[in-house]
Amino acid sequence: MAANILLEDADSRRSNRPLAVSERSAGLGLLAIDLVLLALVMAVAILAGTWSNPAFLLLTLVQLLTFLPWKALLGLYPGHGLARAQRMQKVVLAVAAATVTSLGLVEIVRWIVDDPEMRFAFWPILLAGMVLGLGEPVARRILMRLDRWQQPVFIFGGGDAAASVVRQLAFYPHLGLRAVCIVDEGSIYITEEYQGIPVIRFRELGEHASLLGITTTAIIVEQSVERSFILRLYTTGIFEKILLVPNCHDLISLGSIVRPVGGMLAIQAGSERPSPLSAWIKRAFDKTASGVALVVLWPVFALISAMVRADSPGPAIFAQPRWAGADQQFTAMKFRTMYTDGERRLRRHFLNDPAAEQEYARFRKLDNDPRVTKIGRFLRATSLDELPQLINVWRGEMSIVGPRPYTMDEVGRLGPAVDMLGIVRPGITGFWQVSGRNQRTFRERIEMDCYYVRNNSIWFDLWIIYRTVIAVIAREGK
Repeated sequence: MAANILLEDADSRRSNRPLAVSERSAGLGLLAIDLVLLALVMAVAILAGTWSNPAFLLLTLVQLLTFLPWKALLGLYPGHGLARAQRMQKVVLAVAAATVTSLGLVEIVRWIVDDPEMRFAFWPILLAGMVLGLGEPVARRILMRLDRWQQPVFIFGGGDAAASVVRQLAFYPHLGLRAVCIVDEGSIYITEEYQGIPVIRFRELGEHASLLGITTTAIIVEQSVERSFILRLYTTGIFEKILLVPNCHDLISLGSIVRPVGGMLAIQAGSERPSPLSAWIKRAFDKTASGVALVVLWPVFALISAMVRADSPGPAIFAQPRWAGADQQFTAMKFRTMYTDGERRLRRHFLNDPAAEQEYARFRKLDNDPRVTKIGRFLRATSLDELPQLINVWRGEMSIVGPRPYTMDEVGRLGPAVDMLGIVRPGITGFWQVSGRNQRTFRERIEMDCYYVRNNSIWFDLWIIYRTVIAVIAREGK
């Protein structure tokens, strides 16, 4: 009885949490976490006995605090709406700028004091840069767990277009935008809600005054909202920021630019094909990284090969034709994670469990795949089964980061995306692999791969590599 009461209390406290918070509140939350991290760095430096002069301690404190205005200047408090690659770029730039500013402060103090023997400890600044840089995604995750991250957003527009915006915001919670209301003026008949989100008319906005009081952002779906209504919304001044979703949203990338053309605004979408310089840099990185990894990891290759052979009969390496764009293909290599008679085991499993067959048709994966060996489950959880693909990268058949290497029988299911996905090499890791890979449907994986191609950049690749390391350590794969 007591346990049930405690559970009910916990559920009631959880239900009383706010659906969303103001943009300012989310920014102050990130700022508070950064201050705590800087205080910890300062405490470590004091305990290490870094200073003998209190003036040096004060200067170091000022140097540490320079990280905060740089992050604020680059819009990282809170930075709602930023894609992960954009946020990573801004965090790196903020840390670099603060480090240079700290060096400048030291030189200014030396010039004022004019004492050549004056020495400053610079390691606390470097430590603070590492802590703030690596701790930034952790800080956002903490605020998300506390429901102190997402700000409320009103969606203007109806039908499938508005529903698509709602799904995208739910798909990417790190953006910090939570749909709380859909305002539909165009439809004759409207439902009362969509996935728990109320659908109302514009005149009913006053009924949501509590949310409007903390809302700064509105999203207008251009294709389903009349121009006169858009102009009306602009002139009311209810929202500080109004985001307009154009009809061509599937052609726009993070590098797109809004520019004036006479008295009109145009969106410069850019080419999806990488420039020769960026393609050369990516290939140089792939060649260097795969070469070094193959030399360093050969003992791991030998150990895993022996474990695979000892676990079940068959070869250690599984080779399979994969699509390489257009009508080309290559042989992708992985450590074998399945029994050699895996297809027979799978058909027998479907006979006993028809629901598993539907799951496989939707996700092309099974949570409890009867084909997978014991050592195979470990290799998949840690993604170590993909290590032999470093050989494919060295050969130029794959890249470290890229779209999923689709099998030949999956190419027919790619639809219009086949042309876009054939532009770049497939990768060992990619966007969908580090974004809830096991919860994504096959269609969602294609959409995420297309998103990667449209937004291909060194920052995006670095973020994916960073997330891959986290996924391997946390054993997020299956």
